[in-house]
Amino acid sequence: MLPFLTVLAEALIPDMHLPAERLSCDWRAGVASMGAPAIPAMLTREDGKNGKLAKLLDAAGVPCEELPCIAFERLDGRFELQSELQAAHIGWCVITSPESATVFLDSWRSSGSPAVRIASVGAGTAKVLKDAGIPPVFIPSKATAKTLASELPGDGPMQVLYPASKIASSTIEEGLRARGMAVRRLDTYTTIPAHWDSADSERAAAAQLVTFASPSAVRVWAERVGTTAVAVCIGETSATEASRVGFADVRFPSSPGVASWAVEVVAAWQTIYSRSS
Repeated sequence: MLPFLTVLAEALIPDMHLPAERLSCDWRAGVASMGAPAIPAMLTREDGKNGKLAKLLDAAGVPCEELPCIAFERLDGRFELQSELQAAHIGWCVITSPESATVFLDSWRSSGSPAVRIASVGAGTAKVLKDAGIPPVFIPSKATAKTLASELPGDGPMQVLYPASKIASSTIEEGLRARGMAVRRLDTYTTIPAHWDSADSERAAAAQLVTFASPSAVRVWAERVGTTAVAVCIGETSATEASRVGFADVRFPSSPGVASWAVEVVAAWQTIYSRSS
């Protein structure tokens, strides 16, 4: 097997139901034969979070550049979270993003690492928790807030703790309250636009393919750059926001995970590169 296919195939072991033809071409050979200037894929996750996707794209011969759209800022709600975790009356604690998981874990450790049942929105968030020694008990059939709210086990006056981003939607608490659950939402952090200098703005203006892992990154890009690039999103939530703000070409994988996302980026990049050659 060709080197980059080996890397992707190994990464995609959990997602072997993906169409095999999506990994059937040697993009490196195609790139070399076309001779046109390489078009980088722009990676917009927060600083330090683009490494896995960049490695997979590099293995596939797809050039990429980091240009974070967002940064995180912690809020005082994380201290309230410590108190809630120590109260030991929680039915579920719902975690809906890797950053929420990171902030939660800090508060959880500070509160003495109490026993708590965790519900995670998807595989990426679950991995952060599992790697820290507190694997989720529940993951919904689809990695969306709406699905989690409808499928979370239990009904009636169950206590649910929901540490979240300040800018997160109210889908979780509204869905759970509609089922009679008592939800305590705590805003433990917020997302802010990342700083760009003039060189960053120039790079962004020339981009034809942009990757997004959150609705907030989508909004920052749209406000600063526009919506003419191809938007390749990590999942349906970000893709929905990209369509809402005006991106005409929005793509996302049917299976969760960075490896599946990389496959989608490779396919989109090859199409753009072919047209420019």
